[in-house]
Amino acid sequence: MSSPRATRGLFIAAGLLILAALFIAVGQEVKPQKLAQPLDRLPLSLGIWRAVGPDQALDQSTLEVLRPSDYLLRNYINPQGQVCAVFVAFFALQQEGQIIHSPRHCLPGNGWQISQRDKVEVPGPSGPWLLNHLTLGRNLDKLSVLYWYQGRGRIQADEYRDRAHLVLDGILHNRNDGSLVRLTMDTPRGMAQALAQQKKLAALIIPALEKILPPF
Repeated sequence: MSSPRATRGLFIAAGLLILAALFIAVGQEVKPQKLAQPLDRLPLSLGIWRAVGPDQALDQSTLEVLRPSDYLLRNYINPQGQVCAVFVAFFALQQEGQIIHSPRHCLPGNGWQISQRDKVEVPGPSGPWLLNHLTLGRNLDKLSVLYWYQGRGRIQADEYRDRAHLVLDGILHNRNDGSLVRLTMDTPRGMAQALAQQKKLAALIIPALEKILPPF
């Protein structure tokens, strides 16, 4: 007997196929979108957090796999000395070979494995945002990873829902741009404490990014 999660996945997959067929039938042309500002214009100060060190560059092999239109990899530090790595990848036009990759598939490696996966709420001005949280383990070390999909006026945790909106917005609005936002922290003071700090930073990053991403 299939689980509710598997059944839901089948329904979503079927819906995506129908939407994709409709998209092809109407012959809509999806157009790339421009950022309102480059991603490196994300404020260097966000609440109590301050950027530390220069922005980092992805290695060439990673870039060839991800193929983002623009990206940002920057460390922020809080007054307690905790560092959070902020990664934003923007895609002006999502197509075969150039589409957002879920961290669930990209992060495991180099001995790191996902040991727990859940969703958390972050307070927003019009209600809480639902974001993904991953616990990664390697021997006795643990990482806390918070991530979400942001773009076209939405903040989403569910990758299937994001894909459905991607196809639907391509049909209705001739665009399917989007971004992945990922916050990664070490956990020397415990997972709960790291996650609490990440949630506070996420609540500041989300509205700041809305001013940078293409308006919708």
